[in-house]
Amino acid sequence: MGSAPNIQSRTRNCAISLALLLAMAGLCGCGSLGAVLNALPLAPIQAKYKDLQGQSVAIMVWADRGIRVDFPHVQLDAANGIQSKLIKARKDNKDELKDTRFPLSAATVVRFQEDHPEWAADSIEEIAPRLKVSRVIYVEIDGLQTRSDSAVDLFRGTLTATVRVVEVTNGKARVVHTEENMRSIYPEKSPEEGIPSIGDFETYRQTVDEFTTSVANLFYTHPNPEN
Repeated sequence: MGSAPNIQSRTRNCAISLALLLAMAGLCGCGSLGAVLNALPLAPIQAKYKDLQGQSVAIMVWADRGIRVDFPHVQLDAANGIQSKLIKARKDNKDELKDTRFPLSAATVVRFQEDHPEWAADSIEEIAPRLKVSRVIYVEIDGLQTRSDSAVDLFRGTLTATVRVVEVTNGKARVVHTEENMRSIYPEKSPEEGIPSIGDFETYRQTVDEFTTSVANLFYTHPNPEN
């Protein structure tokens, strides 16, 4: 009942905006209208997966031993980054995360992984029911480096991964959404060979932060970065 005035208001505002654009087109010509349209902000980017609302969710990150030798905390850092950003988005009243629960901390999930090395031989469909949640966001890190291959004395962070969403119902799990070859770079606009003076730790930290933001953004509507 209370939404009707809002709908009417939005419709009226859209009509006014359209009328103004048409008037500007008549006064300035089509070329100027194109410039006006190009100056308008781009629409927000919709969530790729929209079914976390009201669910219990765990974040699991896996990286092979070679990556963990170089970056021993990457599984915890990435899982904690994703989970904390989803919790913040929930607190910001993102509709896609209404009543979403995170019963397991990132540290708890990593501890499960460390306590059960045999899980490395199991599929995520086998592992997910053991976490006692209804959704698992599963990240496989395929590559991580803080220096470019062409100039090892310069810094350029790169992280590539595959992200899967697993739904668990009545003890049975299935992968319902996959994002392959997700790639984050820090600094984003740095030359291919990298830049000096950042250092490995800061490059690692910022690269993981960029990546976890990209993963969290899969699950709620967010502003278009091109604006």
